[in-house]
Order: sequence, then C-alpha cells, then structure tokens
Amino acid sequence: MLAQHGFMIEPLSEEEVDDFGYTHLEGAKASIAKDVITLTSYQILEKLAISFGLAQSVKLGVFERTVEQTIQETRSIPERMARDGKIRLRRAAITKRIGQLFVDRASINLHSDILDHPEFFWENDEWLSLYVRASKYLEIDRRTEVLNKRLDIIKELFDMLASEMNQNHSNKLEWIIIILILIEVFFQVFQLVLDHFY
Repeated sequence: MLAQHGFMIEPLSEEEVDDFGYTHLEGAKASIAKDVITLTSYQILEKLAISFGLAQSVKLGVFERTVEQTIQETRSIPERMARDGKIRLRRAAITKRIGQLFVDRASINLHSDILDHPEFFWENDEWLSLYVRASKYLEIDRRTEVLNKRLDIIKELFDMLASEMNQNHSNKLEWIIIILILIEVFFQVFQLVLDHFY
C-alpha cells in the first residue's frame, strides 16, 4: 500500500522486522529492556527518539542479511580451491563481487545514517540520551563493527582470488612469450640452415 502511494522507493523484497512490546509508566525512566520499550509520557518526541534507534537497527538488519547472503554464496569458493586447486570464477565475476562489496561497505559507512546521530537531536538534545540508550540496547555500534569485519573477510577472499587470477594471467603471458621466442629461434635456425646449405 505504501509503495502504491509513492511513499516507498525501491522497497525491499523481504521485510525486515524488529518486534518490541511497549508500555507507558508515568514517572519511570524511558528505556528498552527485555524487548519492551518503556515510555514515560505520550510525547511524540519521546517516541521519535526511540524510533530513530529502531530505524537504524532495521536498516542494519537489512545490511546484515545482505552480507550473510554474500557469505553463503561465497562459502564454497575456498572449499573448492582447497579441494581442486583451481578457481572456477572468471575475472569479471570476481571484479563484480569486489565492486559489490565496496558498494555495500559504502552504503553502511558512508551513505547511511547508521553511524551518525540523526540531525533531529541537534535541536532536540534533551532526547539524545534516550536515543543513545536505545542504540546501545540494539547494539548498533557492535553490529556495525561485526558487519565491517565480515565485509573485510569477504574482501580478503576476493582480493586473494583476484591476485591468484592475475598470477595465472601472468603465467599464461610468460608462456606465450616463451613460445614466441622459441618460434623466433626456430625461424632463425631455419634461416641459418637455409643460408648455409643453399
């Protein structure tokens, strides 16, 4: 329904959901514990402060799922290399995967607001501590760090594959040069024989 009315651009193929209960307790401290959000008032800004943390968590969940899919897709590559001693991917496929990793990392670290405090808190700093508590509960910083480490490991795999493919390409070029030199030597010897006997 939201997509039909133009509220969503490029919606996800699968929904990402963080499910929490909530309660209102006057006089208590607003918090999140045991997947229950405790609100102390009916103020929209209090709900918004927690919502920013929830939105970042959901966005991070999408990235986590994408990276997990990449890990599952690439899991067999090192196993096949260990078993067969060969790389069964083409250079273009490896280059595309490396490019996609850079896109994913840029989306997480540069183009998204996962690592930043939303601008809302510049003018509403009284709600910043609630947002920070929500972010800590949702482990935004730790999850982002883990996600980056997983991306590093995948990148190392593809860098190694690219290096191996470059080495194989260099070896092929060396053999081509050796064969061309041998052909040249053969023609020179053949020319000497022709010149000597005729």
